[in-house]
Amino acid sequence: MKTFGLRGWCIKHVPAHCEYFAAQGDMPAAALQLMDQYAYDHGESYDSYLATEDDRAYFWSPQRRGVVGFVRRGRTLNILGGLLAPPQHQGELLAVLMQFAELNRLTINFLMVPPPQAKVFRRHGFHISKCGEELFVRLQRETWQGKHYQWLRRQENAGVRKELRVEEIDPAADPHRYQREIVPQLNEINEQHLAGTLHGRELVFYEGRFTPQELRRRRLFVTWQGDQAVAFVVCNPAMSGDMWAIEIYRRRADAPQGVIPFSMLQIMRQMKDEGVLYASLSSVPFLRCGPPVKNDDLRFQGGCQIFWHGMNWLFDVRGIYHFKSRFRPAYREMSVATYPRSSFRSLFAMVLVWELHRVSPLRLARHVAQYWRARHSRAQLAQPEPRPERKVRELKRVTFPTDSPAVIGPTMPNEQVAAAPMSRRHPPIAPMTADAYEMSEA
Repeated sequence: MKTFGLRGWCIKHVPAHCEYFAAQGDMPAAALQLMDQYAYDHGESYDSYLATEDDRAYFWSPQRRGVVGFVRRGRTLNILGGLLAPPQHQGELLAVLMQFAELNRLTINFLMVPPPQAKVFRRHGFHISKCGEELFVRLQRETWQGKHYQWLRRQENAGVRKELRVEEIDPAADPHRYQREIVPQLNEINEQHLAGTLHGRELVFYEGRFTPQELRRRRLFVTWQGDQAVAFVVCNPAMSGDMWAIEIYRRRADAPQGVIPFSMLQIMRQMKDEGVLYASLSSVPFLRCGPPVKNDDLRFQGGCQIFWHGMNWLFDVRGIYHFKSRFRPAYREMSVATYPRSSFRSLFAMVLVWELHRVSPLRLARHVAQYWRARHSRAQLAQPEPRPERKVRELKRVTFPTDSPAVIGPTMPNEQVAAAPMSRRHPPIAPMTADAYEMSEA
C-alpha cells in the first residue's frame, strides 16, 4: 500500500498495485498514451474523451487495465467520462476505486453515466439517479428527408446560397497554414463566443476546452465564407470511432444566421459516408428528470426540477433542448452514480465543480435583463414529451479494440500517438473478437 505526502494533499493511501497521479503531468508518457487510447476505444458517451483534459487527477487499476480521471472538490471525487476500461475489466476498476475512496474517506460522484455502465454501478452498490439525457443521430438510418427535417434543410439551403463550405482541418497536413492562417481566426471566434456568454469563459469540467494546439484525436471542422472562417466545430471520439460527439461549436458574431446547424448537418453527412454509426449531440442536463422513480434521490431530483423550470437564466437547458431537438435525435438516459451514498455534500460538490456560481454580478444583471425581455419568445421553445419518441438503451458497434500490449500498452511507439489527432474511424489497431464487447440496440 502506497502513502502520499503533501503533493497528494489528503490522498494518503492507494490500494496495492494501483496507481494515483495528482496531475496529468505526473503520469509517465506510456500511461498518457494508454489513457488516450482507452478514452478513444472504451469511451461510451460524448464526454468520455474529456478525461484527457489536463485539469484531471487519475486513478489506475492494477496493471493499468483501466483508468478514471477526476476533479476533487473537498472529499468528493467528481468523475466524468465513465469507466475507461475494457468491459471485462470495468468491474475490477470500480472495485479498487471504491477501496481507494474508503481508505481515504472520500465520496465518489460519477456524472453522466450511460446505461450499460449503470448496470455495473448498481451491482457494486452505487446510488443511481437520472440526471439528463444524451442525444444521438443514428447516421446510417438518416436521410434528412420529410417534413420533420424542413427546418434543417432550410438552414442547409441558406448556407449554400451564402456560399458557405465546411472543411475538415488536418493540422499535420499543412502546419504553416494551420498555425499562421487558421488558428488565429479560430481563437478570435472562440473569444467572441465566450465574451457573449454569461460566464465569459469555458465551463471546463462538463465541457471541453478549445485548445487548437492540442486536438489529439479530436476532429476539427471549419466553416468558411470566402477566405474568412465564420464558424468551427470540434468532435470528440468514442467507441473506436463508431461514434463522434459534436461537443464544441462556435460562430463569429457577424456570421450568417444558421451557420451552426448548416455546419453540423454537413459534418453528419460526411460521417455517414465514412460509415460512422452515431453522431452524439452531447447531453441535455435535467431533461425528463421528474417525477422521481424508485431509488431516485429526492433531493437531487428536486434540484433537477428547480433548475429545468426556474433557473434557465443561469444555464439555458431549455434553449439547448430546443436547438438540439431540431435534429430529430434519439435519446438515452444518463445517470449520476454516488458511493457510498448520496448526501448534501456530494450534491454540493457537483454544483461547485460546474462553477456556474462564478459569474460577474454586473454580467449576471445584464444577462437576466436580456432573459426577461425575451420571455415572450421563449414561450415558443420546444416542450419535451413525457417519453421520447426515439429511445436508445445501448449502442452497437462494428469496430472493436484490442488489448494487445504491443498496441496500447506501455511500449506503444510515439509515432503512433503522433498520428492520433486525425485518426478517423479505424486507428492503427488490430481487430478484437466481438464476444469481448457485445452491445445491442433497443
